[in-house]
Amino acid sequence: MKTKFSLIALTFMLLTLTNCNNSVNQKEKELELKEKELSLKEKELGLKEVEQSKQNEIPKSESISQNATGTNELSNVENLIGYWFKPHDATVNIRFNRNGRFEFNDYNSSLEKEELLTGEFKLQNGTLTLMYDDRPKQNFKFYKGESGDDNYYIKKNGYYFVKGENGN
Repeated sequence: MKTKFSLIALTFMLLTLTNCNNSVNQKEKELELKEKELSLKEKELGLKEVEQSKQNEIPKSESISQNATGTNELSNVENLIGYWFKPHDATVNIRFNRNGRFEFNDYNSSLEKEELLTGEFKLQNGTLTLMYDDRPKQNFKFYKGESGDDNYYIKKNGYYFVKGENGN
């Protein structure tokens, strides 16, 4: 009787260990699958970013010019630093600072009032990205005039900025 009880207890313990091992193996397999899924999503995101950057490329007519040192003029932050305003509506303006921050005085038509937006900016190959402190980032087109016009401009639907003065 004692042997039968011991045999039953031993069988029960083996089944429990087998179930634990199966459970651990199952968890490991689930973890591997999730890691593979994450890796695939990262690759997909990378492909989307490449595709999006191709869509944002500047047409040939506005090709990126190089200055004497070979630095891309449309990536040179020095061409951006300073005060920019919207012609015929100077209350809408942006100041780009050397510390990588900006102050954007805008008019919110939904709220029907002026508002000050702040954040950081990035300039790369004619794409100006404003990364706001309190809302999603926004891309603008930064470009140089043509046919003897050496001025720079910032443009996006509903916005058109010209440079008023250089920063300090």
